[in-house]
Amino acid sequence: MTLKHLLMAGTMLVAFATAPALAEAPELNPALSPVPGSPMVDKPASTKDKFVLGFSNISVVNTWRVQMVEELKHEASLHPEIAEVIVADAGGDVNKQVADIESLTARGVDALLVAPGSEVALNNALDKAYDAGIPVIIFSSNATPKNYTVKLLADDAQFGRDGAKYLVEALGGKGNILSIRGISGNSIDNDRWRGVEEVFKDHPDMKVIDQGFGDWAYDKGKQVCESLLVAHPDVQGIWSSGGAMTQACAEVAEENGLPLIPMTGEANNGFLRIWKEKNLESVAPISPTWFGQQGVVAALRVLEGAPIARDNLVNPAPILKDQIDQFYRADLNDSYWVGSTLPDEKLAEMYKK
Repeated sequence: MTLKHLLMAGTMLVAFATAPALAEAPELNPALSPVPGSPMVDKPASTKDKFVLGFSNISVVNTWRVQMVEELKHEASLHPEIAEVIVADAGGDVNKQVADIESLTARGVDALLVAPGSEVALNNALDKAYDAGIPVIIFSSNATPKNYTVKLLADDAQFGRDGAKYLVEALGGKGNILSIRGISGNSIDNDRWRGVEEVFKDHPDMKVIDQGFGDWAYDKGKQVCESLLVAHPDVQGIWSSGGAMTQACAEVAEENGLPLIPMTGEANNGFLRIWKEKNLESVAPISPTWFGQQGVVAALRVLEGAPIARDNLVNPAPILKDQIDQFYRADLNDSYWVGSTLPDEKLAEMYKK
């Protein structure tokens, strides 16, 4: 049974070998910076020497999320003080994610890690977990409870701006654009699109004439892109919220005899391959899958009383065309996302061609 099938089944337990607790908490990735003005977490260290972590994930609907979960599990396996990780996958259902969080809270986990599916729907459940004394670590996408312990987020508005600015330059500030977005209602998609709108507001001749939601997945992205390109074959550019969807769009264009117009991508191996092979005009913002790994690190820093800011942000520079070879992994298949913290043997197990 694959990891995806296991997680879609609901809740799973990941237990680790018994060993003495580590003396020092791990460090956050230096690419994460405290948001200016963010307070430091003010919480005493736990008196326990073994921890049970609860992880509430909205879904593994695409390969980015599968890799993110693997990074979380791998990092947890490196720390003997983590006795168990309880993984609850909501299968894309926000109501189930609320129930998962309530269940993890009732089980008394030592820290609650959450990759949210909604900015608002989880808030009451998250506030109850926080009020129960459980550290709440929100990462990769946003939620807005009254109280939380740590947030680890990307500057997704900048992701949107980077792609939109590229299209403005590539099209000379004028053109009809299709938009291939992620998951409707997700904070990542909302923020990326906000960044696009900020740029296009200053360039009124850049007109978004149609859009669809591809869930950041190759298969659904291909369906959405085919529908949009068949309806609008004369469009001049494509803004995409995810690399796997851009890969699908490039393939759809070729299959339908349409030109490979400028289209924004992302740091996904399949997209980088297509970019290189087809000589696409593009740019690839980066959204790291190591958010899962860093969620574990943040939980341990809180539990072990190490300094950590409440609000943390990552904003990597996008990959440019002349940098493709620095990131593309020809030995791995299209599902790999660049910048992983997983060891090469694990990456080969997951992605070897």
